[in-house]
Amino acid sequence: MQVDPRAFYYPNVAYFSGTSKEHAREEFVREHVLCHIIAGELRFTEAEKDTIGKAGETYLFRRNLLLKCEKRPLPEGPFKIVYFVLENGFLQQYALKHGIKRTGIHTDHKPVLFLDPKPALKGLIQSIYPYVEAGKFFSKDMIQHKLVEAILALQEQDEQLEDWLFDFQQLGKIDLYDFMERNYMFNVPMTKFAELTGRSLSTFQRDFHRIFGMNATRWLLKRRVQAAYEALTSGNKMPVDIYLDLGFEDLAHFSRSFKNEFGFSPSQLTVKARKAG
Repeated sequence: MQVDPRAFYYPNVAYFSGTSKEHAREEFVREHVLCHIIAGELRFTEAEKDTIGKAGETYLFRRNLLLKCEKRPLPEGPFKIVYFVLENGFLQQYALKHGIKRTGIHTDHKPVLFLDPKPALKGLIQSIYPYVEAGKFFSKDMIQHKLVEAILALQEQDEQLEDWLFDFQQLGKIDLYDFMERNYMFNVPMTKFAELTGRSLSTFQRDFHRIFGMNATRWLLKRRVQAAYEALTSGNKMPVDIYLDLGFEDLAHFSRSFKNEFGFSPSQLTVKARKAG
């Protein structure tokens, strides 16, 4: 993707602009991320939910989240986005300084939140534009100021977000079957799956074999080609349309794996499905 020379990447505050479409790729969101789409579209997939964010929309992503992201410029101009990364350590320091205590009240916020900005959040986003237009960069002090402003804006946005933001609990051991069924399409190292399910790699591998009856590598391959079979027989999609979304690195690997599993190629299945339709 051709990148706007005015793009800047500073610790925790960034602006990006590009003019060519990218293939969806895996992103591990390690910290809370607040982002605003200035222009173009941002397609992101969380578990099996696919969302296309439009220009003018604002999203908050929860830490420890697997996503597939695709930046999409439109014919009328480049893709542009600004984002703020709220690190766990920074939030802990802020909570200590300001005496913030978690209420313990359960909040049912989803891992990805759509926000309709209230004045404070809208003002935070708009305050970035003069720096972009002037090609200026933030000072270290200004970055800290903007991150504090982001916290205050989110607290004003929704009082329940405070409990969401300042949740410092570590990942615990979660339901492995449910997690893998929702995230099998992410092409990430096995160590990342282990981490996100609250396990060491050895415990993950042991639990996985006990639950699924096979090792994780084999199960992931079978689950992905099964999903491919369902996609090719239930719609008008071609193999080239789905292999990346299902976690395959290239079309040849996908086709080979599919044929090994079913005895025929995905292209042959597509032809058969269209004749049947």
